[in-house]
Amino acid sequence: MGPPPVVTGISPKEGPPGTRVTIRGEFLGTSAIDLIGLKICGCDCLLSAEWKSKNKVVARSGPCKGLGDITVTTRSGGEGTSTVQFRGYHESIGPVKESAVWVEEAAPPSLPWGRRPMSPTTYTPPDPLGLSTEGEDCKFPEEELHEMFPDGSGKLSEENFQPGWYLLEHHSNTSFEDLKAGMVFLQRKVEGQKEGQLSFLKANTGAVMDQLDRLVLLKNMYEEDQRKNGKEPLQSLETAIEDSIKLADSLFSEILSRKENADKTREALSLLTRHKFLFQLPSSIDQNIRKKEYDLVVNDYNRVKNLFGNTDVKLFQKILSEIDKKIEDLKEKLFVRMKTMPINVQEQMKYIRLLISLKWEEDAAWVAITARKEYLMSLLNKVKDHFKQKEEQDNNEKGKRHKSREEGEAARRSAWCGAACAALSAELAALWALARAYFAAELAGQPALSERHAQFKEMIIAGVELFSEHMRACLLSGGGVTSADAARARLVANLRHLREAYESLLKLDLPSQPLSIVERVIYDYRVHGMVVFLQRALKRVKGLADKETWKIEEFTEYGAITKLPHLLETYVKEALSDIHKCVWCGGRRESAALDAGPLHEHTRHVLHAYTRVLDALANDHSGQDFNNTSLSVALDQRLEETAASGAAADEGGSWQRRLLVAAVNARYTRRVTLANIAAAFDECTFPQPTQALKSAEESLSSLEASIAETYLEHKGDPLVGTIEPSMYMGRHKVASAELVDDARPYVYEIINNLIAVHAETDSVCGASAGRYVRDICETVCEEVARLAACAPPALPRPAAFRATLEYTLLSVAIRDHLTRKAENYLKEALAAVPPLELEEDKIPERSRSGPLVNYILTISLTVPLLALQTYAKYCTGFQETNGTSAGEFEL
Repeated sequence: MGPPPVVTGISPKEGPPGTRVTIRGEFLGTSAIDLIGLKICGCDCLLSAEWKSKNKVVARSGPCKGLGDITVTTRSGGEGTSTVQFRGYHESIGPVKESAVWVEEAAPPSLPWGRRPMSPTTYTPPDPLGLSTEGEDCKFPEEELHEMFPDGSGKLSEENFQPGWYLLEHHSNTSFEDLKAGMVFLQRKVEGQKEGQLSFLKANTGAVMDQLDRLVLLKNMYEEDQRKNGKEPLQSLETAIEDSIKLADSLFSEILSRKENADKTREALSLLTRHKFLFQLPSSIDQNIRKKEYDLVVNDYNRVKNLFGNTDVKLFQKILSEIDKKIEDLKEKLFVRMKTMPINVQEQMKYIRLLISLKWEEDAAWVAITARKEYLMSLLNKVKDHFKQKEEQDNNEKGKRHKSREEGEAARRSAWCGAACAALSAELAALWALARAYFAAELAGQPALSERHAQFKEMIIAGVELFSEHMRACLLSGGGVTSADAARARLVANLRHLREAYESLLKLDLPSQPLSIVERVIYDYRVHGMVVFLQRALKRVKGLADKETWKIEEFTEYGAITKLPHLLETYVKEALSDIHKCVWCGGRRESAALDAGPLHEHTRHVLHAYTRVLDALANDHSGQDFNNTSLSVALDQRLEETAASGAAADEGGSWQRRLLVAAVNARYTRRVTLANIAAAFDECTFPQPTQALKSAEESLSSLEASIAETYLEHKGDPLVGTIEPSMYMGRHKVASAELVDDARPYVYEIINNLIAVHAETDSVCGASAGRYVRDICETVCEEVARLAACAPPALPRPAAFRATLEYTLLSVAIRDHLTRKAENYLKEALAAVPPLELEEDKIPERSRSGPLVNYILTISLTVPLLALQTYAKYCTGFQETNGTSAGEFEL
């Protein structure tokens, strides 16, 4: 259990029934559900209570009168206490105010607005202290003054005047020095008045003496009259009055007798009129019922009951029984009409008041409230069934195009939402107005507030929950809309309908619990809209595999890319723009922004779907073989394809080319596209999806590594596998006296294959092509070192010289792409060769300046793909003219 509620302040402090009271204090509940009781001056006001925070509650006062406490009850803290009180008062009934009181016809007419004494002119005496009185905001509380001075008053003219009351009421904030100055002023004023009286007498001595002489003269005249008429003059006056009365009676006796006869005649006519009214009332009731003038029927019935209700005359009793039967039929008719929907709430209240006037046994107002609640529920169900039936009819129609069916479904969902919102707004407003009149005791006596309040609150919540359930069904069942414009238009229309309904409920001043239900529906619509736009982007991203043509759209610093990265960026930006325009910003009393969790989660799904598309495209090599041919064969194939089909033959490319393009797409997306997507989030004022971007970056980086491994596996392994057979092909044996000036063909084949790999990767990957060449070079060096380790330890001197020449040639050719591991492998290979110590074993000068050196200098792996044809011609010329000067073979 938590601390009990404490009420420390209210605003305003008094008012008539229905006053909106703001209650402030501490521990007033943790939520709207926690608040279970609120009484103002003993009246239950929980129905109108609106929980704002643990320190503030707003409610409307009930039909209370007088001063009373404010009691707040919560589940967590129990019943609380109040340090302030509220004063309730009722408006007085004026002469023209309607009153449900039957006036007896026999009683003489009275004028309620008869002569009344006029109120004396209100005069406010000046402040006796000579100080300015304070404003209304500075006055001391009147309740505390009554407690401090129970028998006193602060008015100067009354006998029970209390100076302390006056000072607290008018000078509670006046300083002590000002009060002392006011005291001096009051003393001076009193002394001045005393001096003024004495000076007045001195200045008017003659007039005072004249007044004394007049008083003496009046005294002498009174004594003279007493001597002449005696001490009791009233006896003679009484005798004279009695004589005048007797004379008046003798003069007006005939007139009085005629008046008595007239009164008897009037009384007889009145009796006849009443009997005529009784006998004609049954037919009059039928006529008024046909005219629907039920007020006249009720007035006539109450009048006849007042006149003849206690009669013992059999005839009158028979007519009264007939009238009672007609009234009972009328009651049933009014009751049926009251609860038959649809009906205007004013007309329904009219029927309720008529039934109350006719003393209907049941609680007619509560029956009307229950009937209107049931009508609201049935109306929402009818709206749902109507649109569901139309949807089934449209789905059963054959031959309708998918697009038209899709547009029709979107229009039906929008119409469903609009109709349901209109029904909720209209019927809930009528139900709320009827309930407020009922709980204000305008439709009946004092209702059982403790029971009815809770029941009515359950009615409101049940109706709003059914509405929210239907709106969620309307939201979720419309997933077939794939058009972006249709989805956007439908979502905007539905949100507009829901917000209009929410605004109408806010105007009713409903409790916070049903309002929070509608607010949650609006929030769910906004979240659903966000998810729909991102799911549409996800679907479009998954379809990128069908749109990939492998046509190079742009050459960037990261290599050649296709249209996939740009399409990903476009799809995500369109989805973010739609979210920002349609659902991100909230309306009145809605949350300012949506939860970024679903936004980031679906963004992550979109980016990972793109990674999976790239992975699938990179590894899709059905019907294609990996190109592992040598450089010369590859060049011949490329020249034949170009001559046959021109540039169009390269649009698809081989599998290894597609693999490299996919890697470049992944690299460009990781470096550029993700940054552009993050900037799009900033433009739309969305929270940055840091985790989603980081996860996508990691998956793309992993994809690049996977593509590199695949390329090395399918390109490097076959290349390495040809080294050993080529090394021993032809069994090049060297005689002990033979001079070696050239390497074996396998070295040239290795270099040619590496050039082909570099040319292929450079044409696609650009600056990042070195990654693939370094890996393959490292694998080649590892294989060369392995083969060198397998050579016999005692090689002839010419064979050792040739091996050293081959390893040196390979090292010089790939020096720009050697890793530390590759250098170590070449060093291991050279270490396996016996050392050359004699001067004649060194590389001869003619080999240093001959075609071999020129070959080494010109086969640098920086040769681009566009130079392959020139290089092929050079290789052919080198093989034919072995020994031609180096200047002829410059690239």
